[in-house]
Amino acid sequence: MYLKKKLIHFSEILLLGLPLAILSGPFLPDLFISIIVLIFLSIVVIEKNWKYLLNPFSIFFISFIFILIITSISSNFIYLSLESSLFYFRFYFFSLAVWFLLDKNANLSKKFTIVLFSIFLIALFSGYYQYNFGYNIFGIVSNSNARLTLLFNEKLYMGGYIARLFPLLVGLLILNFSSNKYRKLNVLVTFILLILTDVLIFISGERTALGLLLISTVAFIIFLSNLKSIRVFSLIVSIIIITFVSINFPSIKERNVNHTLKQLGITSDEYSPRHLPMYKSAWNIYLDNLYIGTGPKTYRKVCLEDRYNFGKFTCNTHPHNTYLQVMSETGTLGLLFFIIAMFYVGKNLIFHLISIFFNKKIHFDDYQICLLICFLLTLWPFQPSMNIFNNWINIIYYLPLGFYLHSLNQNKLEN
Repeated sequence: MYLKKKLIHFSEILLLGLPLAILSGPFLPDLFISIIVLIFLSIVVIEKNWKYLLNPFSIFFISFIFILIITSISSNFIYLSLESSLFYFRFYFFSLAVWFLLDKNANLSKKFTIVLFSIFLIALFSGYYQYNFGYNIFGIVSNSNARLTLLFNEKLYMGGYIARLFPLLVGLLILNFSSNKYRKLNVLVTFILLILTDVLIFISGERTALGLLLISTVAFIIFLSNLKSIRVFSLIVSIIIITFVSINFPSIKERNVNHTLKQLGITSDEYSPRHLPMYKSAWNIYLDNLYIGTGPKTYRKVCLEDRYNFGKFTCNTHPHNTYLQVMSETGTLGLLFFIIAMFYVGKNLIFHLISIFFNKKIHFDDYQICLLICFLLTLWPFQPSMNIFNNWINIIYYLPLGFYLHSLNQNKLEN
């Protein structure tokens, strides 16, 4: 019993350290979640506490992982492919471990909120600092004219970190600090965070992060019950600031507006010449490997073949679109899981909206809506994306799922 408590406490410490670890690059967060998963599985198996492993979500994700391994074994690049698929289960089991830890400690959610909020402020400050001085608060220099690095690593992932984790942070603030005691402070903090996030992502020129922020903004306004006016007002203030910055700094407008319109093919003859060859290649690979694809992590190899090569921008580690990568590397079988997941998220958001309009009843609380918005950002098909088998991004993808599974279980217990 004593050892179990110590192991759970150690897992809690690792979870609380995860927001900062993610800003160090892929190694530390992957190490943290691997240890958390090992401890979780050991305790669950010894105690025979199967509710975490035997539920519809687990059946869904374990089936997906099984398909990944099957496609790897069928691949022409079996060992390369298995590098991504064989231990992919750790990401979903990490979500289960988060659910488990939240069950064991009622105060963990509030502690995690405080940590995430603090690290988020540091990330924002570092982003503004790097934008102005060319290096962040720890001296890391960006090798891009605009994109921002992580705190302790030269990876240009800061925009994705901020945009993808922001709905989780807002949801946790709502959950833990929306009582009358904290309400005014929570409203003020959320308002300021929204503006700081809007402006930083715009001036940094990270168009994917900006697209994610736009999606979450629209979703906040449509689906949230209590933060609509705050988001609308903060958006107005952000637009005023962004307009002022664009007028006084034409280079920012050129990069963020004019170049984006050109990339989208609105002011030029071709849509994103850097992305289009990869999209064509991935689509053609999918057509030739319709059912199970070529195997996870194999786009980088298959794109070298002449029939799939459309110029110097064709080959990369991945085709920079989640669905095209899933289609080309795991075929229709893998794609079905993403379609089902997207259907689940869309169905719940729409059902929630219909319930409000016609039944005057809230189907999901604002905390759960924020978590669903996290999944919406993960599954959104119409934008460039990172490699879906990248360790770093998968930790961000699966972190909100643990909180969501816990919230669903809590609702069942209360009902």
